[in-house]
Parts: sequence; C-alpha cells; structure tokens
Amino acid sequence: MTLRRWAAVTLAAIGCANAPAAPPRDSYDLRAAQRPYNVVVISMDAVRYDRTGLGPERHPWTPNLQRLAAESVVFHNASSAAPWTVPSHLAIWTGRWPSHHGVVNKLREDPSTRALVDAALPASVETFPELLVREGFVCAAFTGGAGVSARFGYGRGFHTYLDDRRFAGMDYSLPPAIAWLRAHASERFFLFLHGYDAHGQHPLDDVDPRAVAPDYRGPLDGSVAEQARYREQMLAAIEAPGDAASLRGALTADDGRFLRTVYDRKIEAADRRVGRFLDALRELGLLDRTLVVLLSDHGEEFLEHGALDHGHTLHEEQLHVPLLMRFPRAAGRRDVQAPVRTIDVFPTVFDALGLRGPASVDGQSLMPLVRGQPLDLNLYAETDYRLFVHHRMVRHGRWKLVLDLSDGQMQLFDLEADPGELRDRAADAPDALRPLQADLSRWMSTLATTPAAYRGRRDTPITVY
Repeated sequence: MTLRRWAAVTLAAIGCANAPAAPPRDSYDLRAAQRPYNVVVISMDAVRYDRTGLGPERHPWTPNLQRLAAESVVFHNASSAAPWTVPSHLAIWTGRWPSHHGVVNKLREDPSTRALVDAALPASVETFPELLVREGFVCAAFTGGAGVSARFGYGRGFHTYLDDRRFAGMDYSLPPAIAWLRAHASERFFLFLHGYDAHGQHPLDDVDPRAVAPDYRGPLDGSVAEQARYREQMLAAIEAPGDAASLRGALTADDGRFLRTVYDRKIEAADRRVGRFLDALRELGLLDRTLVVLLSDHGEEFLEHGALDHGHTLHEEQLHVPLLMRFPRAAGRRDVQAPVRTIDVFPTVFDALGLRGPASVDGQSLMPLVRGQPLDLNLYAETDYRLFVHHRMVRHGRWKLVLDLSDGQMQLFDLEADPGELRDRAADAPDALRPLQADLSRWMSTLATTPAAYRGRRDTPITVY
C-alpha cells in the first residue's frame, strides 16, 4: 500500500494569599479552596452530541443530562481525536493525538514472531491518572471492558480497575462504582465510570428493539449480531483503504431511522444510570467536593454517509461528542460554543486543580473558555481503523478538511452552511482550502504518518471494539 506523503497558562491566582475556605460561587479556580477536590470522569461510549438534547433540540430521553447541564460548563463543539474507542480514550487519557501516544489500532505485529498481539501504551508515555496517583488520589475505574481494557495501558497505577466483561453497560459497572464510592467517600479520589450502553455491540436492556419503533415495517431487528454483520459488510466493500463503502443498496432511509430510534432508547437507558450515579454523589455529600466531567469518546453513523457503525470516517456524526464539566460550587450553566478537543479534558482538570500534568502533551487547558475568555483551537482527528481506512482531518472554525492518505483525495466542508457534510467544496473554495492544507501538512509532519501495518492482515470481526 502506497500512502501519500505530506510535507512536513497557568491560571492567574485568585486571592491565593488570603484564600477563603471555599471559592466564590462564581469562581472556577479550585486551587483557592482549602479542601481537596475529587475528580470523576463519566464516559458514555459511542454517544453522539446531536442525540443528547444538549443543543437546540431538548430530547425528552435525556433528563439527567439536562439536569447535569444546568449545573455545568457545556462545550457544544467538542471533537474527538479518533472515531473509535481504543485510540480515542487513550488520547483523552494521555492528552496526545493517537499517533503520538502510539496506539492507533488495538493490535500490533510482534517483530520477532510476526504474531498479532495487543497494542499497549508505551511505558514512556505518562497518563494523567498515573500522575493523580502520585498526587495522593485513590484511583478506581469501573468500565465496560473491550476497548478500555487495562491491558491497553489504561489501568496503570489504578488501585481498582474493573474490565472483566466485553461491551458491558453501566448496568454492570455502576453498582460496584457506587459501592466503591461509599467505601472511599472520606478519601481524595479519581473515579472513571464507563459503559457501552449506546454501542451497537450492547443490547437494548433485554427489550425487543422492534418494540420501540412499532411503525417500522422493514426487515431489521436491531440486534447485536445484525449490527456486526452490516459493519463487516461495509468494510468488505472497501476495495482499497479510503474508498467509500455504501450500504444504500441494502438499507433504506427508513432502516436508518429505525436503528437511530433504537440508539436513542439506548441513550435513554444510559441517561438513567448516569442519573443514579449523580444521585449517589449527592447523597454521599460528594458532589460539591468533586469536579465531574461527562463525555463520549466518539459518535455513530446511521447511513448519513452511506454506512453504519463508527471508525471508518471523520464525519461529524462520528467525531462530535458531548462534553460537560461540573465544577464544585460553581454557579449555574455556562455554554461554550468555541470548538474544543477531548484531548483538552485532563489538561483542563489539572489546571483547575493546580496540578502539574505530563510533559509534551498536545492538549491544553480550556480554563480560558470556562472563564469567558477567547481561545482559538485547531481541531485534528485521525483514523486507521483496522487498516481499512487511513484518514486525517483538520478543522478551523467553520471549515473542515479531510484527507484520505490512501489516494490523496481531499474533501472540504463548510460546517456552517452544510452541517451534514454533503457538499465537497475542495474544488470551488481555494481560499479556504489552502491554509487548511498547509496546517494539516504541518500537523502530520509531527506525527508518525505511516500507520503501523500488519503486512496486509486486518483485524478479525470477533475482536472489534
């Protein structure tokens, strides 16, 4: 395979000398407090922003997200570093782009045996949770396993790391997380709660999916097996990495609406579980002692660009994710429209707490935006999903450029005029194209732009995350 080669704050202290016992309610500077704050990160896997009701449309199936948003800083334009779990969550964990943290796929080839083995975060790459342990935090994670399994490097330093089921939802990870909270409420802790509730490989709570869409008359059943079958059919149609695979001949717009309805009901179930967890924090008196972050690692496609699932494109339905930060004792809701990145989450948390993060990270603190100050960030993303595709993306403001490394094809989208990314402007908007080309080239020159190959071998369906 020939790949196209492209050329190459700290917060100002707020009255630290005479700090009050707790920061003013309109302050987000947690360093001024005399009490130690906890950190909680909640990841609703595979949840796309436009199905959460955090934007203009207030969906009725997410009341607990709405309740949390009423007390949080809501980042309405958060973008993931990758459209699937393994590289995306590790980008959050490390504050680095996937090609910088090194785990761009879940498998790598052992150079001595040529066998495929699990990829793992290099020992030289520090994670933010590791540093929290060194700062004296008790660290625990309760996850759905699979793409966030400890063996990829997520579990380093954790005192407790639950990952013993594949594609488990929060119905599995939530009860032990609440029990752990009760046992460690008096300690300073970092807790990671994660579940695959909305993922295509997680069933709809033992409910017949067709029952949630009684008017649907098509052939689909909304099952886990069906989702996997169509995903593999889509990938099999990709004759060369980067070529568009379409299911439009097999599936209709009505089928896509049915699958999206099933997806919304899964998000509703996840929302209930997030509500239970937040209630537990309140009941234990921990909510105003804890910085709570809620996010997703990637979204999901339902035929918007001719396919299903995630990982295979860098379109917005796969990259645009929810991101909320509830600061202890901060007043009310603050809406941030500026584009941000999920790699900025931990740098923001560490900045707010006055902690020093790892060196040489790509993310940066969003605290200027939290305080109402401007911050202009370029957004990037990459995917080498199972070596079927090799895409890179840059976005600045309304304009977004996607490059297919396999054949050099570029697509340019004006997200303000065309939020669905249906019209490629690469041929007729040269003034927008050129600076994004240059910026993408500069960014790629800092990365390992040639994906680690399996000598033509691709991942088997049974181990997909």
